[in-house]
Amino acid sequence: MKALGRAEALQRPKRIVSWWLRQPDLNWPSQDGLDKIKRRAEAIAASGATTAMIFGAHFRWDFLPYFTLLHDYIATVAEELHERGIELYDHHSVNLVHRYDTNEEMRHVMLHSGPHLPLSPSREAAASWEYRGKRLNDWRMIDVRTRDVLYLPQYAAEGFCIRNPDFVDSYKEYLQKLIADTGIDGISADDPVHFMHYNSCACPHCRAELKRRIGIDLPPISDRNFWGNWENPAWQAWIDLRFDAAKDFFTALKPVFPKDFRVTTCGHNSAAPGGNGKAADARIFLAGGCNYTNLEMSGNTPPYKQDPVTTNQSISARIINANHHQACAREQGGRCFSTGFGFTEETANIVWAVNKMMGADCWFSTLKDRLGLPDHILNTLPDEAAVVGKAFTFEAEHPELFSGEQVGQLGVYFSYETRKHSYFGNLEKGYYKDYGATLQILFERGISAHTVFEFPDSAQNYPVILLPSAAVMTKAEIAAMHRYLQNGGKVIATGPSALPECPSSYSLPHAPTITKPEDFFSYIVNGVKHHAADWICKDTIPITEDPDTWQTPAQGLFYHPWRVSEGRITESLLQYCERFCKPMPIQITKSEGYLISVFESDYNITVHLLAKDFETDIDHRLDEMRFHRSRVNYINKVEPANVTSHLTLTANALPDVFLPFSADSATVKKSENGVEISLPKKSSYVILHFRK
Repeated sequence: MKALGRAEALQRPKRIVSWWLRQPDLNWPSQDGLDKIKRRAEAIAASGATTAMIFGAHFRWDFLPYFTLLHDYIATVAEELHERGIELYDHHSVNLVHRYDTNEEMRHVMLHSGPHLPLSPSREAAASWEYRGKRLNDWRMIDVRTRDVLYLPQYAAEGFCIRNPDFVDSYKEYLQKLIADTGIDGISADDPVHFMHYNSCACPHCRAELKRRIGIDLPPISDRNFWGNWENPAWQAWIDLRFDAAKDFFTALKPVFPKDFRVTTCGHNSAAPGGNGKAADARIFLAGGCNYTNLEMSGNTPPYKQDPVTTNQSISARIINANHHQACAREQGGRCFSTGFGFTEETANIVWAVNKMMGADCWFSTLKDRLGLPDHILNTLPDEAAVVGKAFTFEAEHPELFSGEQVGQLGVYFSYETRKHSYFGNLEKGYYKDYGATLQILFERGISAHTVFEFPDSAQNYPVILLPSAAVMTKAEIAAMHRYLQNGGKVIATGPSALPECPSSYSLPHAPTITKPEDFFSYIVNGVKHHAADWICKDTIPITEDPDTWQTPAQGLFYHPWRVSEGRITESLLQYCERFCKPMPIQITKSEGYLISVFESDYNITVHLLAKDFETDIDHRLDEMRFHRSRVNYINKVEPANVTSHLTLTANALPDVFLPFSADSATVKKSENGVEISLPKKSSYVILHFRK
């Protein structure tokens, strides 16, 4: 087969399943273990997957004494998969280690963090552990409050600082050994972030970087002029250097990776206000050298709304949350993928469909150890290959349905300056709420929006760009916006605005009002649940008293002072968007109950319609047996709710209609108004294919 160029190789779509590594697998080498590997490899190949991802032995440094055994096992898995044309990626935490001090902490981790395969050395053993002459305990993050070792109760863990040069060198050496020993094709190098948010990191290397950048020592938390004061350039520098640590970390790893090696990391919502505290951002990871963008869809997909303990986001929210990550991948010229969890074919189908709606690759995974069921029950539940085969095989057989670029009718500007460098950008009810609400109302109106990070020179790709509550912008950004306007673009700004032409009565505070210094930081509830600081969750910005008036302060610039998330200007905003946005190549005029995404290539146009809402149910017998509840449910019923069985659209030709999950077929006919399509009842996912 002809060798692919780097760009082409990294553009090839993937269909990924998890390869779970559990305690019995560590009984290696054994003939039974080898037979199991072969059976699993055969099943994965038959499912239509292209790639398997290691899941387990996640806190990798805890397995330091067993690297030889572990690598030999992974190498055997890679060999068996490669013989069947399947890739293998490793997936582990680069820097987290489990550390428990009490039996209760140990029991909690072993029972609740089963997906990690959470073995851990005793404190006594860990104190002397070294890797090639460097002591692991010397790499640990330091708590900014206590100036002692940082602890993460939610994982019963400590973490190594990715700015520590000894750690970075040691991890590079480990990666070289891992790749050489195993022959893996890619890696998800997870957790180069701050899980305790602003509590970290006060290690000597982080403090030295602040001193180098701005000439000050890291102040104690009692210094309210520094901590959380967004008017202070030193505080802004502290935020920036925490993000830059991940970029520098992946840049340092680059020489280790072979050509065309896939590199990714964990997939936090990079647009959310919590991104500042975590210093988690997909764009930063890509700038450092990652070439595959991940967004984890944690919890149930589709949602099971009857369980308040598990994680249940709507289908719309999943797609909106991915918009920023899609933009990151688009900017880099790479691909995006999303991790979704389920246990049955019904859930696997929808996880896959959500990814296809986003134009993303799918990593489908079970998450059995989150179910809180005994092993003799978990061992009877199907693996990924047994439930995702229908979806993956359909995709493999119909690549033309998943080609092309998602049509972007307009742009929604994501203001990093507002998110990173303003107090308003750190509030759950602040900047992100307006950015997310803007995407939500556009998407549900059938307007396809792309997040953009820079203003283009011309209006060719995006004839209109929205600025929802971009309260802080640099002079260069404002100048770029004016060039865009001068070249024919339209800008619709709303809410607090940094544009001098768009004055309002907002007076945004620059720091939270707190009683004591500790109140600035996140905390732990019930011993294990991480909770953002109260000011992040509860602080609000007063509703403006400015009049309900759209202004045109400059040619092509439209401004309304009200915030989109308040819901008071939704219809008028949508009217402006529909007036200026790029028209869809196919106009859908009737599609009640469906979300729509359109893709276009040189050869075809595809319209993807996914049910907006679902009726779901669970295996109640298993649910009653659970000894803990965490994130997911065993969903075994998935039916679309309130979807029409009759579509109408304006098109010059009749489409081919595909129903990936239905044995029935649709009927298509011409009408006076265009095209009419009759669907089988309760069709969850519909793809319309138009050849050019």
